[in-house]
Amino acid sequence: MVGEVGKSRACHDCKRRKVKCDYRKPMCLRCEKAEIDCKGYQRDTIFVNRTPGNLSTVLNRNRTSTHVSRGFDEDLQALKSQIRKPEGPQTQFRLQALELLKKLYLPQPSLASIRESSLYSWLPTVCELEGESHALDYSLLTFCVVQIAVTKTGSVCIDEALQVYNDALQKLLVEIEDFGAGQSNEILAAISVLSTSELFVCSTDHAWRAHAQGISEILRIRSGLNSPTPICRSFCTRIRVLLLIEALSNRRTRSMMTYHCHQLSQLMSMSSEHDSFHELIDVACEVPALLEESDILTASRNIMPEQWNTSPFKASFAVLEKLHDRHQKYRAKTGTLLYWAMPSGVDNPADDPYNNKLFPFALQFESLETAGQVVLWWAIVLQVLCSMIDLYQHFFGSSAPSSAFDQSKSEDLRGLESRLNSRFPTMSSVKDEAHKLARYLCQSIEYCHKIENGTFGPQMTTYAQWVLKSYFRQFQYERELVWCLNIKNMRGPGFRHGIELMGFQD
Repeated sequence: MVGEVGKSRACHDCKRRKVKCDYRKPMCLRCEKAEIDCKGYQRDTIFVNRTPGNLSTVLNRNRTSTHVSRGFDEDLQALKSQIRKPEGPQTQFRLQALELLKKLYLPQPSLASIRESSLYSWLPTVCELEGESHALDYSLLTFCVVQIAVTKTGSVCIDEALQVYNDALQKLLVEIEDFGAGQSNEILAAISVLSTSELFVCSTDHAWRAHAQGISEILRIRSGLNSPTPICRSFCTRIRVLLLIEALSNRRTRSMMTYHCHQLSQLMSMSSEHDSFHELIDVACEVPALLEESDILTASRNIMPEQWNTSPFKASFAVLEKLHDRHQKYRAKTGTLLYWAMPSGVDNPADDPYNNKLFPFALQFESLETAGQVVLWWAIVLQVLCSMIDLYQHFFGSSAPSSAFDQSKSEDLRGLESRLNSRFPTMSSVKDEAHKLARYLCQSIEYCHKIENGTFGPQMTTYAQWVLKSYFRQFQYERELVWCLNIKNMRGPGFRHGIELMGFQD
């Protein structure tokens, strides 16, 4: 939805000072008398989610009564009291919220060096912002309530979390009407926090996509800034991931988002924070356009590309090679074994009708950061491979060539398989690799859902779970699909069960 920044007719300074404006242009009389440089009346436009969370459309959550931790209830009550009657500096409430999130959201034991991790550094940066912002404070409160609700470590439920979420949305809408919302770090932080909360409480991605568009609009307003602040650089990881996942799940890239992703890439390349994770995102940003082109080709029923032999796959192979090279570079840089197999210690109800587990082994990772990079890499590669298989079946899957195919200028279609790529010499090898990666992703679920990894661990699998379900549904792997649909019901020692993540539209 579109929100107009500053619906009032007053000039920016009169609105900020909450005094009556005489609307004189180009400089109002009140500003002139106060010897203030009147900043005028121009308004920016920002896309924000204006739709409150509808309790009736949220997936039915498990509200079974569980043991209540008075500690988290008391922490939450203290936060609510602080937000109603603020005392001390702005950061006091936000740092209290960070302490709670360290216990539930971040991996345990809470990392002392979370600033050094590109996966977590955005969160402490958000909580140390000093500017006044009810939108940011209520967004952080929402995040805390959501974490307590989904982990069942307090008395709050998902419905209450959604009520606080709706309050935060209203605060955000009010705040973007103030002067300078497009330049406000607090507004950008509030949207980042709310979009993260939505991964745990929203069944669909409608609001999430609206916030991705909102961030893109804010970046558009800021595009004239030549020297972004260190705070903006700290937000880059979260912003880039949000924009990337939105584009991957939508299988297309809005030109505006493409531009801003490129801007953020250039910004991070000049920063010491540009690590291997950002290098992965740099390459992954090429994938949405590739998927969009593939969809355009498969939408054409009987239209064969002029250069039929390998052209539909050249771009895919080029991106896959870049992804492979980046992964090899990361393995060499790490210098240790990234993951290994161990007997699975959890049970999935989908296995009950069978005599054996679908995945008797689970993967263990060197660290949660390693898991975050590898799982994202596998999921992106799997999505590209699925797109290639779909494209191949569309043009070459039938025994008879397409009506648009000129047989006088070609060999047998099956000859295409021997000329695909040195890494994937046949389409069967592409399918085998896709199936292997799908198994790896399923075997990663147990590690990511360890209680010691906080709720950040399950959050890392949101996109991967969507890719898995799409893959198993597309190629009719019924048992595997049912297994994925029951991830939230898996149980075992140290396993974080009951986490139901947001689904992306297919």
